[in-house]
Amino acid sequence: MKHSLTQALRATALAACLVVPAAWAATPADTLVIARDLNTFLTLDPQEAFEIASGDTLNNLYLRLVQHDPLDFAKIIPGAAKSWDADADGKRIVFHIRDDIKFQSGNPLTAEDAAFSLQRGVLLDKQSAILLRQFGWSKDNVKERVRSEGNDLIITFEKPFATELVLSTLSAAIASVVDKKVVMSHEKNGDLGNGWLRTNTAGAGAYKLIDWKPKGAVVLEAFDGYKGGKKATIKRVIVRHVAEAAAQRLLLEKGDVDAAVDLNADQIGGLQGVAGIKVERIPRATIFYMALNTSNPTLSKPEVWKAMHWLVDYEGMSKDLFKGQYRVTQTPVADGTPGALTEKPYKFDPAKAKEILAKAGMPDGFSMDMDVIPATPYREIAQSIQHTAAAGGVKINLRVGEPSQVLTRYRERRFDSIVFVWAPDYADPSSTIEFFGRNSDDSDKSSNKNAPWRAHWLIPQLTAETAAAAHEVNNAKRMEDYAKIQRQLRDDSPFTYMLQFIQPIGVRSNIYNYTGGTTFDSTAFNVIEKK
Repeated sequence: MKHSLTQALRATALAACLVVPAAWAATPADTLVIARDLNTFLTLDPQEAFEIASGDTLNNLYLRLVQHDPLDFAKIIPGAAKSWDADADGKRIVFHIRDDIKFQSGNPLTAEDAAFSLQRGVLLDKQSAILLRQFGWSKDNVKERVRSEGNDLIITFEKPFATELVLSTLSAAIASVVDKKVVMSHEKNGDLGNGWLRTNTAGAGAYKLIDWKPKGAVVLEAFDGYKGGKKATIKRVIVRHVAEAAAQRLLLEKGDVDAAVDLNADQIGGLQGVAGIKVERIPRATIFYMALNTSNPTLSKPEVWKAMHWLVDYEGMSKDLFKGQYRVTQTPVADGTPGALTEKPYKFDPAKAKEILAKAGMPDGFSMDMDVIPATPYREIAQSIQHTAAAGGVKINLRVGEPSQVLTRYRERRFDSIVFVWAPDYADPSSTIEFFGRNSDDSDKSSNKNAPWRAHWLIPQLTAETAAAAHEVNNAKRMEDYAKIQRQLRDDSPFTYMLQFIQPIGVRSNIYNYTGGTTFDSTAFNVIEKK
């Protein structure tokens, strides 16, 4: 009876927040209501989730091993671990787990829970497991390489890694500490509780889950026992699924939501000067790039890669097309990430592109298809490139398809060229360099199906350099190595890096500290204030 009453009360509260009377001009004082597109919010399991839409929610439901300071993203601060000691040879780190933290279930958070969570990430072997496999951890060795001893978590590596790289990786969602007792009590058929945890939670974060309706809403409530940082002053957070930017803007203007996350340049422009609304801008590490498939004989020529670098109107797209919502970048590591290059040697110069193509025996240019998703900013970027490339003699046929179709063709290497997006999973440049800088096996059976593999760009030498940089313990030297790799990816690859996302978030003027960092899952609801 008590369970039924609780469920009824939760349903009533949710309905009250989702069905807003026309006369209601503000959200409740103790509630933060956020409008965003939740179409790709697929799971609540932190060792499975790998989508942007669920990132912020998981960041607030779980406490990670270490975390970024929500008001100074450049700083890594304690999470479930109060401190750590790293061996000088880069092969072992001991995390000292706090002894005063409890899960939302009431169970104490222990080093055993922390070890189980990392082991679970490897053993589940979901897409996000790639983040942990980079350390040489596998299903066969992870219980040996990741273990608890008293209230210490001990992780070891066969090859050395810089401490900064490891800490950055362990600030990602996959390093969220889950309640082993609760999760394993729901295990079925050896799934490590994944079936249950996809729709439930077992964390120690600043907020606990009240309800989640896919493509409906997520309802969170402040966890009174939270000890991982500042306690929340906003009692309840509701993330409403609102797919259209125009609808998000309208709800924000009416006061039906406190924040709108997915606004485009037109919507932001329309909010300028609107009373009661302000716009926060968060530089994300999200990069939009063009890839050429080198299995096409024409597109395999380095001269074609170079020519395409000069056939993009970078500044025009940034300033005129997107009105500053995207800024120019010409390397894969986004500005704001350690070690990022800020050099921008390319500009729109069709005469230079024609000269390069003529020397390569293509004075009349060439033709190619370009796969594109019919959504902002993919559509606009592709249309801009189609127009500017024509000035250099390159004829582009846009092949528009649904997101799932375009992604499938990209992953299966069935494309000529494509405009796509990359967002790193943690703030170290390693995340991006690993995605763009490795391909020593171009076969269909390769286990590393990243960007070069998709483009049929076989790069054993660059792969070796990327691997060596990953194992460089001296962080300054590692950044020098990554700078060299970035320049090769910028100048001598079938990728053209173009724009970095500056996320504009419309908020009501009584909302403060709605912040975030370069990663897509870095907004901490517990530091947000409503006055």
